[in-house]
Amino acid sequence: MKTGNAIWAGATHASRIAYGLCIFLFTVARAVHAQEPLPVGTSSAFEAFGGNSALQLRYLGPSPLADMPSDLDYGFLISEDRDIIASAALMFHTNVHVVPNLTLGVGPQAYLALLNAQQKTDVTAIAAGANARYEIFRRWGFAAFGSAFYSPGVLTFGNAHNLYDFVAGAEIRGTSRLTVLAGYRWLKFTTVGEPDVRVQNEVFIGLRWRPH
Repeated sequence: MKTGNAIWAGATHASRIAYGLCIFLFTVARAVHAQEPLPVGTSSAFEAFGGNSALQLRYLGPSPLADMPSDLDYGFLISEDRDIIASAALMFHTNVHVVPNLTLGVGPQAYLALLNAQQKTDVTAIAAGANARYEIFRRWGFAAFGSAFYSPGVLTFGNAHNLYDFVAGAEIRGTSRLTVLAGYRWLKFTTVGEPDVRVQNEVFIGLRWRPH
């Protein structure tokens, strides 16, 4: 097995840049946010959700970039095939108000993945994307949310060409601090010389808990 120094020495210049960007996104903030915008008045929260083949954990909260309204998302996913993915997204708020009660965000998301393909595959990807949240009944905490991220080949490193990550779902408040989530996620890596790795392609259900 290669040591950490040997792996770093053998990495290409582009790979080193990618890892540097990922490290920046993972360490820039003291608090973090989810792929879907948080409800109005929510400063931080924990999420846990999954389906038949994958479990996702997140810690959600605002970014420290006070001059640029934005949020961060740290996530950890493990699948039944033992794919392991860590992620961090920096999402900037937009002033687009196409529809009342609709919140939109845009920004990058970094992925560090160990995929259990035909051979163990390390992938680093910088994806661009957007998220949205539409409050249907604010009094009940009922809302729809979604996100879409894609990494082009030039920003996907390791034994992979691209990454696709799409989420759509809905939520409803159960108590003042607890919200029930449900939806669908499609997460896929196109790999080099091997079949594509579909980490998640299923319905999920989960919970969000607000500490305050």
